[in-house]
Amino acid sequence: MVTLGIGGLIAAYVLIALLLLSLLLYSSWSWKMKAGTIVATSLFYIITYLSFPPLLGWPTAAQLPKRFQLISAYVEQPSKVTGAPGKIFLWLTDMENLVNPMPPRAYRLQYSLELHEKIVSAQTKISKGMPQLGEVENPGDGPLVTPLDAQRAGQKSINVQFYDLPDPLFPEK
Repeated sequence: MVTLGIGGLIAAYVLIALLLLSLLLYSSWSWKMKAGTIVATSLFYIITYLSFPPLLGWPTAAQLPKRFQLISAYVEQPSKVTGAPGKIFLWLTDMENLVNPMPPRAYRLQYSLELHEKIVSAQTKISKGMPQLGEVENPGDGPLVTPLDAQRAGQKSINVQFYDLPDPLFPEK
């Protein structure tokens, strides 16, 4: 089976737009109706374009689950040369519903030194074979952020704690 990906979807939308344009040129609709149809089609292009990143698996900036298992992390430190802010990417599994577990999901967070240190420690433990449980503290108190040092007064960090995940208890045979 041939996989066309984004290029195939864009080609399909262009074809639909061309068909719509040709129908509108020869229809007896008023010009206001024709212009409205063209604008609506163009808006659907924009909506589709903005809807692609979540479908393609890009990391989300959504709120972290209250309790999760950290699978992996990647830290992109801030660049002093380019001035680019750092980012922290987490790949984790939500641990709230253990009966029907969700597949892992990628999250993107703002860089903070405190969170970077916690993640390095958790990654070290994961590489030694100790799974890590993460908990977001105070999730119901509004924004999940705490101010950092005075140099980065505008920067905020999410308050996450990592713990060793206990071994599952299997029933005796």
